[in-house]
Amino acid sequence: MVVVALWAGTATADPLMDFSMFNPPEASQRKIAEPMVSWLIRSSPEAVCTQAQPKDGLAKRPEGCVYWHLASARCTIVTTTHTSHSQLGHLFLHCLQGR
Repeated sequence: MVVVALWAGTATADPLMDFSMFNPPEASQRKIAEPMVSWLIRSSPEAVCTQAQPKDGLAKRPEGCVYWHLASARCTIVTTTHTSHSQLGHLFLHCLQGR
């Protein structure tokens, strides 16, 4: 017996999966050229990023965020346990660009 299931729904892309090629910005275009990066895993990343001090900015994405401090050249990426290398890369890029 063979069971075939057909799905007539719309396929959507997973926002945590992005395999497009990209080049990081040149050092002269970065707010933080060589940051010290920390990665925290928390159940509420947005709350951690919002409450963190000191920070010069933050960026949010699905399942995670990043905040940075320019004077100390530090970035902290905060995600849930459900993340991907793509997600970490996007958050790291926000750190480099300071936006």
